[in-house]
Amino acid sequence: MGTTRIAIVDDHALVRDGLARLLARESGLSVVGSCGDGAGALELVAACRPDVVLLDISLPDADGLDLVGEIRRRNPETRVLMLSMHSEPEYAAAAVARGACGLVGKAASPEALVDAIRRVAAGETLPTPQQLSPREREVLALVAAGRSNDEVARELGIQRKTVDGHCERLMHKLEIHTRAALVAYGRRIAF
Repeated sequence: MGTTRIAIVDDHALVRDGLARLLARESGLSVVGSCGDGAGALELVAACRPDVVLLDISLPDADGLDLVGEIRRRNPETRVLMLSMHSEPEYAAAAVARGACGLVGKAASPEALVDAIRRVAAGETLPTPQQLSPREREVLALVAAGRSNDEVARELGIQRKTVDGHCERLMHKLEIHTRAALVAYGRRIAF
């Protein structure tokens, strides 16, 4: 696979520059342009034809969720990965429903963002926690915070066996095969 071409759309110059510097250090990723508003995003995508657009959910002149559909309509081959400071699961579900390939919280680690970009570029849609029960989201948040299953059980007032079952169902639903990957996923969505 060749180089993944990335466009960054965020209304904060510091965020755009930081993301560009971060991604410049990664092999196989290339930032082809950036801008800070919705109108510029449509022009940027038309001009640069990126493989992936990192799109802030909140822009000064446009709702990022509305912009996803327009980007996809004009450039169906371009995949959109939303960025947000909002960590509620509803935002990820709304982003995917509008045509994005997922949402990464701005509190996520750089490694989690790079992993999400590579997965989206490879054709994946990131799973959303919307498909999880409230208890599964609680367990996932505690696991992502580094708690052991025994600690999760104590904190939630449930049996260790119940926590084990929740973790197994989480891995199945999210198509994740190791606890480390489950932790990474939980950190990436940044509850």
